[in-house]
Amino acid sequence: MIEPAEVGAWFAWGSLLATLGWLVSRRAGRRWRKMNRRSRTIPATLGWAFAMGTVGVSLVVAEQIEDVGVRSSQAGEVLGATIVFLAGVVDDGYGGAVRGLRGHLRAILSGQVTTGVLKLAAAVLAAATTVAWTPRDHPWANLLALIAIAGCTNVWNGLDVVPGRALKGFLVVALVLLVVDLKAFLLVSTGAAAATLVPDLRERGMLGDSGANLVGFLAGAEIVRRLPEVWLIPTVVVVIGLNVLAETVTFTRTIEAIPPLRWFDRLGRLPEGTS
Repeated sequence: MIEPAEVGAWFAWGSLLATLGWLVSRRAGRRWRKMNRRSRTIPATLGWAFAMGTVGVSLVVAEQIEDVGVRSSQAGEVLGATIVFLAGVVDDGYGGAVRGLRGHLRAILSGQVTTGVLKLAAAVLAAATTVAWTPRDHPWANLLALIAIAGCTNVWNGLDVVPGRALKGFLVVALVLLVVDLKAFLLVSTGAAAATLVPDLRERGMLGDSGANLVGFLAGAEIVRRLPEVWLIPTVVVVIGLNVLAETVTFTRTIEAIPPLRWFDRLGRLPEGTS
């Protein structure tokens, strides 16, 4: 059980290591630099910083708290997060022009193995690893948990099309989950997300696929580990619905059509036309 005095400490751990990770990762080579919406080339390595503030902390201080120890139930999630992150790094550095779930599925059907296809396979493998580490009582619940986690990974990949959107979504989910069940690992992840949000909003860096997929995976895994089996059914319905929305209407059109979401989405972002 986490003491109230420890809450700030675990949040600070994640923030500190993510900040250090950003200072190091922004010097990455040209391969991991992308052109943003203002035609400026910036490092797509904020995901590296977020990973250092989550997975990194869990490895550094694993012996101090059960929730992130390599022998605890959290270890499967840490391993899955590492798989998703590394696949995203490869896709960021060596990926082609194929984008979106439909595009990658078409590539699979045509027999083309792209880095995006490998990224999708990694998301499923990571979700399966997490579920297998702490299995549910019924096989159908394990299957639904896998779908929910892998689906969330892809949802956050779809959210990461404008600065700050994916991290804001994660922070909203994380704060709700922390109210329900206060856990050290999620506190660390929340601190890392908060630290990387500022450079993301100010367009000094991008999450990239490595960051967006990692954020989505952790959101899905943290949601699933708190849900009773019966609640996995509506969760999967919502996750599938969000994936369909992303591939059809798109998140941007939906958000722009709803004033409160539009306001929150634009909060802290550089105004359009700012150079």
